[in-house]
Amino acid sequence: IFIFVFKEDIKALLLRIAKITLPGGTEVSTPQSMQSVEEAADIEQPNLDNSIPIQDLPSDLTPQQRQIIEQLIRSHIGTAYLWEYRYLNYFLVRGTQEVLDWFIGLRQPITFAHYDAAWLPVVPSANERQARYNAIQAHHLVQCDATTTGLIQVTPKGREYQVWRGALTCLANSN
Repeated sequence: IFIFVFKEDIKALLLRIAKITLPGGTEVSTPQSMQSVEEAADIEQPNLDNSIPIQDLPSDLTPQQRQIIEQLIRSHIGTAYLWEYRYLNYFLVRGTQEVLDWFIGLRQPITFAHYDAAWLPVVPSANERQARYNAIQAHHLVQCDATTTGLIQVTPKGREYQVWRGALTCLANSN
């Protein structure tokens, strides 16, 4: 009866769980969603600079009116960032957030082969390593300079998200 009554709540809880350790040491983990980079490429990357120029305001505004409108617009932009980062906290599983922290901790661009080799002992599945990378790239937290060197680097948005969220203990750095 309990399961029948709370079926939807239990389902929602199980969908949010990233990793479960069962008696006997067995672990079950949820793989990162395989959202393609192409689907998220249509989303325009926002300007993360706090001094975003506000354009196209009517020219007949007084300086005080212009200042109030600009503050209101910046407030809405800040609220949008807050909700986007809350969404990323919900969407990105802990392992994917650890990959982002690892990229940030490197302090230099690297190749995908380097990323893949470094995370092989921690995440044996090549599909899972690719999914974690795709998730942070799809949300513009890292970018790959495919035109010249093929190096992956963290974007300003990725750094700002990590500061907002706080750093996690990274598994790859502990090996």
